[in-house]
Amino acid sequence: MSTLIIDNVSRWFGNVVAVNDVTMTIGPGVTGLLGPNGAGKSTLINMMGGFLAPSTGSVTLDGTQIWRNERSYRHIGIVPERESMYDFLTGQEFVLANAELHGLPKPRAAAQRALATVEMEYAAGRK
Repeated sequence: MSTLIIDNVSRWFGNVVAVNDVTMTIGPGVTGLLGPNGAGKSTLINMMGGFLAPSTGSVTLDGTQIWRNERSYRHIGIVPERESMYDFLTGQEFVLANAELHGLPKPRAAAQRALATVEMEYAAGRK
């Protein structure tokens, strides 16, 4: 079981402080962040997912830095606030493309397993 540790994390953009000195530990399960617009939720989630580096502090998964650590992405699931994809791809093609981009062994089989996990095989051929 994995543990995500956010330790004294801050992030700023120029003179704007988006996240200020956040410390928390997140274990297995589902975690949600609540707060008003501009509270820094999206910025924190992007740092937790390895998409954005903290200005100070650290974000680690089982003791390993997340930022620029491709191996950690296999242990984190994020539902982004916006998802975009090419409108000419089917769901199956999109999942397969992501499996290939992540270098998964046997990407076709991995894509099939992913669709089965979320019970979306019936929609795999839809654009």
